[in-house]
Parts: sequence; structure tokens; C-alpha cells
Amino acid sequence: MSKQKFYKGKIICAFLLMLSGIVLLAIWLPCWVWFVLIGLILIVLGINIYYKY
Repeated sequence: MSKQKFYKGKIICAFLLMLSGIVLLAIWLPCWVWFVLIGLILIVLGINIYYKY
């Protein structure tokens, strides 16, 4: 198994963990907190992509 494939598997695993965590939070969080979280996640993703390329 190549390192690339292993790395992709780790990313998928991490993504699933994050997704399940977000879903659990979404169940009991009020709407405004949910929107703040989405905003923070998008900002962090944007910063990561900006510095990566």
C-alpha cells in the first residue's frame, strides 16, 4: 500500500470523525452557535488552503 493511499485513508477517517462530531453538536446546539461554528470552520479551512498554495 502506497503512502499516498494511506494518507488519503487517514484524511477520510479524520473527516468522518469531524462530521460525526459536527452532527452530534448540531443536534443540541442552538442555531446561532451552529452558524458561528460553521463560520470558524470555513475561516480555518480558508487560511489552511491560502497558506498551502
